[in-house]
Amino acid sequence: MELAKGGTPAGLIATTAFQGLAVSQLSARRVSGLALLVIEHPLGSEPPEGVVRRAHQAVEQLVSLVGRS
Repeated sequence: MELAKGGTPAGLIATTAFQGLAVSQLSARRVSGLALLVIEHPLGSEPPEGVVRRAHQAVEQLVSLVGRS
């Protein structure tokens, strides 16, 4: 968040369980326009093929977010 405040392009990655907290922190820290990439929760117990699926979803979101800039 500090990078974004200083003008450096940045983003935040969170799982669905922490999406609300991430949004609250962005607001509380007065960081607007920071890209938020959200992946399914949890990751810790996910089998390798599930992690690969989520990674593909994350890359798709990232491409979409970068394309908006």
